[in-house]
Amino acid sequence: MSEWPIALLIIISILIVYVYIRQKRILQDPIIQESINQSTKFNNKIVELRKDYFRWSIKENLKEEFGPLRNEVSKHIYSRIKNSDIELFKETYDNIDLLVQNWNKHFVDDELVNSKVLFDNIDGKSLDQQQRMAVVVDEDNNLVLAGAGSGKTLTVAAKVKYLVEKKKIKPEEILLISFTRKAANEMQERINQRLNIGVEAKTFHKLGLEIITQANKQRPDVNEELDKVVQSYFKDKISNNADELKNLIEFFGVYFNIPVNMQDYDNLGDVYDQSKGIDLETIKHKISQKTNDLKLNKETIHGERVKSLDEVVIANFLYLNGVDYTYEKEYPYDTKDPYRKKYRPDFYLNDYDIYLEHFGITEDYKTPWLSPVEEQKYIDGITWKRQIHNENGTKLIETYSYYNKNGRLLIELEKILKQNNVKFKKVDYSTIFDTLYRDQSDKYFKEFNKLICSFISLFKSRGLCIDDFEKLKEQAINKNIFMQNRTIIFLSIVKPIFFHYQDYLKNLEQIDFNDMINEATDLIMNRKVGFELKYIIVDEYQDISVSRYKLIKEIRDLTNVRVMVVGDDWQSIYRFTGSDIDLFTNFKNYFGYSELLKIEKTYRNSQELIDIAGNFIMKNPKQLNKQLISDKHHSNPVHIYRFGDKIESAMTQAIEEIVYHFGETSEIMLLGRNNFDIDIFKDSELFEIQKRSKEVNLVCKKYPELRIYFLTVHRSKGLEADNVIVINLKNMLVGFPNKISDDPLLSLVLTDKDDFSYAEERRLFYVAITRTKNITYLLAPMIDESIFIDEIQYYKNISNTLDTDGSTIQDNPNCPKCQKGYLVLRENGVAHNKFLGCSNFPLCDETINDIEILDNQIICRLCGGYMVKRKGRYGLFYGCTNFPYCKNTIRIE
Repeated sequence: MSEWPIALLIIISILIVYVYIRQKRILQDPIIQESINQSTKFNNKIVELRKDYFRWSIKENLKEEFGPLRNEVSKHIYSRIKNSDIELFKETYDNIDLLVQNWNKHFVDDELVNSKVLFDNIDGKSLDQQQRMAVVVDEDNNLVLAGAGSGKTLTVAAKVKYLVEKKKIKPEEILLISFTRKAANEMQERINQRLNIGVEAKTFHKLGLEIITQANKQRPDVNEELDKVVQSYFKDKISNNADELKNLIEFFGVYFNIPVNMQDYDNLGDVYDQSKGIDLETIKHKISQKTNDLKLNKETIHGERVKSLDEVVIANFLYLNGVDYTYEKEYPYDTKDPYRKKYRPDFYLNDYDIYLEHFGITEDYKTPWLSPVEEQKYIDGITWKRQIHNENGTKLIETYSYYNKNGRLLIELEKILKQNNVKFKKVDYSTIFDTLYRDQSDKYFKEFNKLICSFISLFKSRGLCIDDFEKLKEQAINKNIFMQNRTIIFLSIVKPIFFHYQDYLKNLEQIDFNDMINEATDLIMNRKVGFELKYIIVDEYQDISVSRYKLIKEIRDLTNVRVMVVGDDWQSIYRFTGSDIDLFTNFKNYFGYSELLKIEKTYRNSQELIDIAGNFIMKNPKQLNKQLISDKHHSNPVHIYRFGDKIESAMTQAIEEIVYHFGETSEIMLLGRNNFDIDIFKDSELFEIQKRSKEVNLVCKKYPELRIYFLTVHRSKGLEADNVIVINLKNMLVGFPNKISDDPLLSLVLTDKDDFSYAEERRLFYVAITRTKNITYLLAPMIDESIFIDEIQYYKNISNTLDTDGSTIQDNPNCPKCQKGYLVLRENGVAHNKFLGCSNFPLCDETINDIEILDNQIICRLCGGYMVKRKGRYGLFYGCTNFPYCKNTIRIE
């Protein structure tokens, strides 16, 4: 054997020994030894944590805790050693985000298999796949988005059973909360009695009481009479303060409704749709009528109803500044014109011999919301009126609709009046209030009371105080002049009411619900009470308010519990009690990292109905998207029944259909937007209203065994019925949508402003149409139907049924002026001559004398008017109704 291989072998052996000794010395280094120990600790923690759902907070805590270790083992010296614990640590730490996702997926998959027997029988029902996922996924914060009729309560019960039986959580370690006593009782009955699990379901009210009682050793006295306090303030207090009275009357007279900017609309009909339902009766007339009613107990004067919101604002501004006027007084000079009506200027200022006209034009003297020929007619009309005044030496002053673009109508009106030496006089606001509003019978005033209550509830829910009113006023600076003034006056009305309400509670040594929740939150924040909890589950979370959210958040931060909230943002309808939908739709912004789970299979509605409802609700992009599915099918789950003068015709048709399919003893849920909607049947010969305590029933005299019970849509939330009928689908202030309750003033006290028109009312309509197991019947007038009906009437799988005579206004010719109304037959009250008028009257004053258009609609190809028979020098021919602006003719052979 040669010496060379032996020498090489010796050298290699020496090197191996050297490396071994060096690595041993390195491993004996205290810092490296600690790194190995910490790596082992990390790896062991991972093994334990993988036995459960790996929470995001734990992952982030691990990254923070072992971040210094990862930096340490990145040093060059660690490349000299090969330690399996350190290598595993580095590999896991560097990829932990992806690894946790995979681990959780495997954990969930295993849990679904291991818990199959449990999930197959929850109160006699088997959970679907999404419900099972909602139970097993166990992140720090979990938002379960559940569609209407999707088995939300069953899922919550399953979660409780899973936690207690599979995860061995003690019942007292679960805080289960619902929003109403009824819902909490139903949940408790299901979990306690049917599942035999001792978890208590509480309301926020009960939770708040328990926290305060535990901390203070005394139960608080909670007052729930905000609405009564507001009513009593208007009845007994406001008349003692002249400034407050002035603010209230000015708000009602001038700022109650928000003027539209006509330039935002494509046609006049869209403007009218937005303006319909507005109270066009002026304060002047209301005062006169009330006075005469008191004297004669009957109406004796012709009603002064103006034709637009702008005119209401102008008329009430004049009246409240002591300017005597006459509306549409006949012009005293001859203005005969074969193509124009008798001239009646908008306003005549009696003490100054001045005429005031309000023209609907843009700054560049155009009317883009009108057709070209209607625009020319309108502009020519302005020129003609100016010429008439010039020829007769009468004074004409003008205001314009484009002032509304920047909210300057009232400023410009006041300026031009003063330029023409019109003197403003003080009026007796006390007399106006006493005459119109003190008895609070006015339905608009009642809704205004509700608006104030909603505002105060939201205000207190956010923890705001009296000093914050000034800060809210500052928010109005970015708005146009009208909206600034509207906001400031409204806040000036609410502030003293709020102060009075707080003083009222103080004197009684009571607190209200928001005070209670806020106080409970403060007690937790200051560690005056403790909890031994591991889970918080909140049902109906879409109804959460800021104060309730803060309470839950404080408990979570104190106890490090896992949170599961369940709800449906599409059904968030309790803003008037303080609910704030942003807390739901932006859940992660308030609770931090969270999992979004969806329960999308509905067991109540047909697929066709949830498609209709889903398309309708998702017009608002701020609503969370869901793809609801159902095994049930119905070709026409929504029926729209139109009626003319009386709702009984449509009601009868709907009932006959229900009786035909479901029998004379079936159940019908009758829904209205407002409590007073049922009163439409008060004088009916076919139906009788029966009111017992809180229950309101409607008896059908033809089918007395039918169970027809009336609820507001708010009260129907969470309920279901075989069939549903919805009433008050009229476009008016207190119709559906209710245009007062969705006032943008509430955005001042919401966490995030929702600019989508009637967002809350849209959700309320969604709730209404999804209460049914079979069919929802929508009873809508043929004239002034709800904008919601106008929107959905052409959706797929909706049937439209006409009035009993088989005709419908939608068959009539469209109004050529506003383009959205229909021409209907009317009769002159004096000469009894028949003519065609627009269904949008009094907003639209279009009239056509040629009634044959109803039976023979020939549209002019040049201008969009109608071709009617005329007699000329050479016999009969068709001429355009827009003559002389359009001279189109058609020969009659």
